[in-house]
Amino acid sequence: MNGMMRATLALMLMAGVLVSPGTTAPEARADLYGASMYFPVVGENHYSDTFGAPRSGGRTHAGVDIMADKMTPVVAVADGTVGWMHNDQGTSNCCAMELNHDDGWESWYIHLNNDTPGTDDGQGWGFAPGIEPGARVFAGQLIGWVGDSGNAEYVSPHLHFELHDPSGVVVNPTGHVDVAIVLEAPLSGPYQGTFRDDDFSVHQANIEFIAELGITKGCNPPVNDMYCPERKITRGEMAAFLRRNLELPTSEVDYFTDDTESIFHGDINALAEAEIAFGCTETEYCPDEPLMREELAELFVRAYGFENPDGTNFFVDDEGNRFEPSINAMAANEITLGCNPPDNNEYCPDRQLSREEMASFFARAVTWEPPTEEPPPDEPPPDDPPAEE
Repeated sequence: MNGMMRATLALMLMAGVLVSPGTTAPEARADLYGASMYFPVVGENHYSDTFGAPRSGGRTHAGVDIMADKMTPVVAVADGTVGWMHNDQGTSNCCAMELNHDDGWESWYIHLNNDTPGTDDGQGWGFAPGIEPGARVFAGQLIGWVGDSGNAEYVSPHLHFELHDPSGVVVNPTGHVDVAIVLEAPLSGPYQGTFRDDDFSVHQANIEFIAELGITKGCNPPVNDMYCPERKITRGEMAAFLRRNLELPTSEVDYFTDDTESIFHGDINALAEAEIAFGCTETEYCPDEPLMREELAELFVRAYGFENPDGTNFFVDDEGNRFEPSINAMAANEITLGCNPPDNNEYCPDRQLSREEMASFFARAVTWEPPTEEPPPDEPPPDDPPAEE
């Protein structure tokens, strides 16, 4: 579909004319694209899956309506170039636009604001400065504001958001926005780090640090521009992180009965050969199960040799835990700081470990240096022997 046809289609949608969303497209899998894009609305909103729902005039709904107050910021979901725009201020041909993503996808933003703020006069402008056909836009950049332009004049303000795959077929965007990165504010520039989604993590520096070391490669292959900081890390993923950091060769010798189909099979076996890995049962490793904080302590003590020579008990919530010695060894070497600041007298051993927490544990572990014993003070030189008479 060329640019003129796309613009005409969008105008028909705004005007409430018959529109049919291309062919009946299969719903695209959310993990193929949504996790690599920003959520288009920044602020309080709500939406539901109405893709394909009947609309007036016999048409069907070709997007998702994200309901939000007028003047709620709208951002570009990906890097790209502005395509067609309906930008005739003060007319019915305002305000909507297309963004052509660098990877071939397209996103459409319809019903942007067309009112002077505080009015419903239709004389406003819904685009951010610099947004014009052909303009380069970075992911997370402010491109406009929610409004009620087009055929949304008599319904609640919202953004009609569409996604089109590289072949031009419209796909159900609901699953994609479900997993998109939600921003707290529009970004002021393109992301500069390794990952798009760690900007708001308190562990960001450590996430970037372990990426530089090659311990993590990201969570959305093959692009791998995402880290998924809040997602729980699995036992299989942890095996891969540890094996990479310890530079162990992968192994095809089977030590467990349930990991032969896991992509982490070689990593798990490598750790087992090094007597670091341990199972969830006598014969199983449970590669897809979330890793617990207590298990992390045991893995790290086995991998890095942390000790607690004074036998200090640092936490009140690990008494009787099977990994209590390892938990205290982690604390003795300041690899863990506890889980309940500012007191930090608890470790939360049976809590699942997030990927961002794991990054900080790794950053401390790989920069840890064993304490060195202070050398004894120099002995004073002996007295000069008496001179011979």
